[in-house]
Amino acid sequence: MTLVHFPPGKKIIAGRPFDKSLFDEIDRLLSQGHCPDGRLELETKETRLTCLIHQSTTYLAGLQEKDVFSWVPLKDFPVRALQMEDAVCSLIRSDPIRVLLVAVHFRNRPELQASTELVDLSHVIDVLAKEGKDAALVLERDGCRTFLFFQKGLPTCLYFGNPADDPQEGDIKDRFLLFAFNPKAGPGKVEAFKHLSIDPDADAGQKLQTLAEAAKPPPATTIVVRLGGRVILQRPFMPPSITIGRDPSCELLLDNLSVSRRHAKLSWDRGQFIIEDLGSANWTVLAGKPIKRSTLSFTDRVKLGKFELNLSEAKERLDPESTIIMSGDDDVSLAYLVGENISIPLNQEITIGKAIGVDLRAEGFWVRPIHARIKPEAEGTFRVVCTGNLKIMVNGKKVQSSYLRYGDQIVLGRSRFRLVPTLSGEPTSA
Repeated sequence: MTLVHFPPGKKIIAGRPFDKSLFDEIDRLLSQGHCPDGRLELETKETRLTCLIHQSTTYLAGLQEKDVFSWVPLKDFPVRALQMEDAVCSLIRSDPIRVLLVAVHFRNRPELQASTELVDLSHVIDVLAKEGKDAALVLERDGCRTFLFFQKGLPTCLYFGNPADDPQEGDIKDRFLLFAFNPKAGPGKVEAFKHLSIDPDADAGQKLQTLAEAAKPPPATTIVVRLGGRVILQRPFMPPSITIGRDPSCELLLDNLSVSRRHAKLSWDRGQFIIEDLGSANWTVLAGKPIKRSTLSFTDRVKLGKFELNLSEAKERLDPESTIIMSGDDDVSLAYLVGENISIPLNQEITIGKAIGVDLRAEGFWVRPIHARIKPEAEGTFRVVCTGNLKIMVNGKKVQSSYLRYGDQIVLGRSRFRLVPTLSGEPTSA
């Protein structure tokens, strides 16, 4: 497994293929008291989406990708769930302390991160005891996380990621240290959390089916970008939200100094589009007035710096996953990015990643939702830029940004592509 295991509990549903009808079943099980506290997990090989349950109701949600944990608003949980391909569902009953310790991973950052080879765990435990506060010590080894919970400085509860690891000797502190210092085991990763206060999500207590009804996906929508009245870019909206700005981490990149690094966010929230300014220098302007947050209709146009954006119903388009797009007479100057059973014309910027809605989908654990962009810069010259600090393989070398020319090979995860010119109206093969 690529994802670490949390301490187990009683499985009420175990590894069932997920579909949206399970929301009703989970709501029924919760209302009947089958899972007063626990977690609902939707898992693929690369991702685990979790809804934590407290007092038989939804509490908060989070996402795990390898060893990265992030908070997910409960209202977005159904959208995230439906975007996961080939996910399996488990409903796990546990006690409230285990729910709290999982919640901490999604909402708080550890005060200490180190290897067992570099830290004296006995000393760490003594320090936490002297501080006399609620805290948690986490030891990850062999893909399992073991939790030691302190209440007012005293070790109170111990949960093993793999119950077979419990030496069952001594008190709670002794058992934890015997496990940590087992000479037959390899090194582990240690994290200490000193802040365990977790506020519930704003939508805590809502039934999953109610959240799902409120999060019905929007109609197929295209974001149209204009500069000086001319359409320069069109991008599909990818729910639940996209960030717009000139920072490479933004899903919609507008590379111009009139646009802030993270300028605005466009969201689909409870059946309507919401545009929100993110503290930009030049404001987000709707109907001639700066706004902080507003609904956005298909008739509205919003200004971000020198650019103007509007929403449009997406026209029917062929699926590039299964279609080779052929060149027309007007496209003789284009290039193609060619992979196995796919060819994408590079007549404008394209996005590559694993999110539904990108122009070119790539497979693999390390592939991010929007991993990179490729755009033409001059005749026969293109540029690939990765999101944030991510990298991509170009001609066998890892790069964050690089110029591309005909014949260059690109590898992202398990997907391979080659940049080729059009020949006689047809792309050459990879």
